[in-house]
Amino acid sequence: MSERERNSRKITINEVAEALGVSATTVSRALSGKGRISGETRRRVLEYAKDQGYQPNTERRVKKGVPGAGTIAIVLPEAKELVDQPFFYACMSGVNEMAQANTFDMLVIMAGVQDLSQLRRAIGAGKVDGVILAQTYRKDPFAAYLKEQKVPFVAIGSLDDDSAVQVDYDNRGGCRDLTAVLLARGMRRIAYLGSSDGKVVNEERYAGYVQAHEDAGISVDGGIVSRDRLTVSEMERKVEQFLQRDADCILCQDDSVCSTVLKTLRGRGKKVPEDVKVASCYNSKMLENHPLSVTTLDFDVIESGRTACRLLLDLIGDREVPRKTILDHEVLLKDSTK
Repeated sequence: MSERERNSRKITINEVAEALGVSATTVSRALSGKGRISGETRRRVLEYAKDQGYQPNTERRVKKGVPGAGTIAIVLPEAKELVDQPFFYACMSGVNEMAQANTFDMLVIMAGVQDLSQLRRAIGAGKVDGVILAQTYRKDPFAAYLKEQKVPFVAIGSLDDDSAVQVDYDNRGGCRDLTAVLLARGMRRIAYLGSSDGKVVNEERYAGYVQAHEDAGISVDGGIVSRDRLTVSEMERKVEQFLQRDADCILCQDDSVCSTVLKTLRGRGKKVPEDVKVASCYNSKMLENHPLSVTTLDFDVIESGRTACRLLLDLIGDREVPRKTILDHEVLLKDSTK
């Protein structure tokens, strides 16, 4: 590449990271002056970025003649669901960190399953350059609308549309791995407590649970599987049913469900793991203060937000991005399944 071409081309955070052998997150922290990195690493990043003429991506589409700093929107569930799902706060934190490092503002939109009204207003008013969907559905109305409007977007989670840019964890593989470990440790009647609400992540977790049983040649007892509406009273009733049907472990869809299960067992005088073992398909801070550590799947949720935002900024800048990015998971065996 000639000197003239190099000077006319915008270098990306990813290219800075690759050249220096560090992560994109480290580069964004060095450029923003936020986050813990060594002084030497910060100096290397800043010197290289300056030498290469790096400029944060602040290019904004001009709509209705309104200029200004770039803005991305993140679509989150309604407030009542956010309270029970720490995932979204961690995800939003990662998005905001990367957005600020690139001098973009973040607009938060909270919406019900089919409520596109706030998103339509934001798009119609030219307020945003791109959108991050923090929750996905099999037939996702938000994704369909954004495609129709030709607005750049990234989904955190899976979509049936392979042309959409997606950042996800292997929820099916993770839950399969977790269930397989529990089966290998001698648990043969593993109950599953979750919901069937059209959310891709919940469908994938249950599919992983079933697959692990199939791989082990063990039939799933429908009497210890519940995918009904997750009200507290219904979950309490299902826990009682699982106990009556001699479940030796209860696998919970997430930590919100797991918290209710643990309270219900404690209220019935049942000891974990002596009387019944418990595990969760998602690790959050919700159970940090529980006296018993819970076996779970661990995901770096903040990193999913950072990655989604980085990809969205590249889309806004008309740069090529991978259609699907799968992040790692880890099975954490703790006291609740000993």
